[in-house]
Amino acid sequence: MGTTESQRGRTPRGRAASIGLSRAQIVAAAVAQIEAKGLAAFSLRELARSLGVSPAVIYWHVGGAKEDLFAAIAATITGGLAEAQDPSAIWTERLRQVFHAYRASVHCHPKVSPLLGAQMKSNGVASLDWIETVLVALAEGGFEGDALRDAFNALIGGLCGFVTMELAPGPASEDGAWEERVAQRMAEVDPKTHPLTHAALPQLANRIFVLRWQNGAQVSYDDGYAVLLDLLIDGLAARAANFPNTSPAEPKHG
Repeated sequence: MGTTESQRGRTPRGRAASIGLSRAQIVAAAVAQIEAKGLAAFSLRELARSLGVSPAVIYWHVGGAKEDLFAAIAATITGGLAEAQDPSAIWTERLRQVFHAYRASVHCHPKVSPLLGAQMKSNGVASLDWIETVLVALAEGGFEGDALRDAFNALIGGLCGFVTMELAPGPASEDGAWEERVAQRMAEVDPKTHPLTHAALPQLANRIFVLRWQNGAQVSYDDGYAVLLDLLIDGLAARAANFPNTSPAEPKHG
């Protein structure tokens, strides 16, 4: 009676290894690798080795290119956002709920954030549920045609862009030299040439996007995100109120 690959202590590969391996397991392993090493260091070959399969098996499950895997990761992060909203709430409140849930979801995997805001390679139909959720709320507010498109881009660009920038990784530096240089440069700001910046440094240092050495995984940007969310949604509501042949939306009842 012959011995199997597992009995000989070998890791099964190819078609044999793909049995029982799911798309969700591949995505989870990819997210874990990105969280451990960063997006720039992501390696499909290393992912395949960690799962005991060939890269071809991963492509068979998620698509024919690395971009398909990235799209699947993005869709996983945004996949449950529709459930975050109260179906009985008006459209503006549902958008608030969805975008708060979006930020919370991305904060669970901060090193994946560039895929959701700064990488076109993660675009794809895998995120259709997320797109539909936002469009339904905007359409209920009276947006259509070009106005619907522009409102969608304002929300996604502003709010998703905020989260991507909030969680942007700093330069790889094991000794903290970069952080020390930034802090030192801020301590040397001249009150004569930049009086307002110098006066506000206690509130600004390491707390605004362009004067910091830690990202939003370490320092809270909750208040800034809330301000942007209110500005965008209140602004869209004011714009919607001026649409012809529309009246204030009533709450939906499920």
